[in-house]
Amino acid sequence: MEHRISHEEMDTILKQLEDDYVKAVKGNSSRNVEDFIEQFLYDSWDYNDQNIDLIKAVMSRYTQGEIYETTFSGAFNEMVDHLQEKLQQLDEEEIYPMIHTPWGGSFLVSFVDGLVIQYFTGIYSVEDLRKLTPQLKEVILNALCTEKQ
Repeated sequence: MEHRISHEEMDTILKQLEDDYVKAVKGNSSRNVEDFIEQFLYDSWDYNDQNIDLIKAVMSRYTQGEIYETTFSGAFNEMVDHLQEKLQQLDEEEIYPMIHTPWGGSFLVSFVDGLVIQYFTGIYSVEDLRKLTPQLKEVILNALCTEKQ
């Protein structure tokens, strides 16, 4: 893994969110990228809906300086590293070139997080996101097909 941080004295809620994320990525038993992304999206909508208060608490602590930037970004990068590793394992034939760049996992997370922010602000409901998931999956897969440069 590229990014490793010390978890000593880490904010307990941030640590819980990181652990939950890693567990979900590792526990996604999909055997290909397409199925993985679909399940990842459904899991993301449900998890964020169920844990909105924890996520808001961590974000608040971060913006108030109670969680160091390096700790926050380190935890985030570690989560993305786990996702990147899983995606690369599922795409052995390199059908999705972007997965095999340093940014593949990050692109997926940024797309999902953008939609989660829109959920938080009331633009989408979880039901809306669940209904849109088949189309969102196709958009993400098309983006991941972009050739490496």
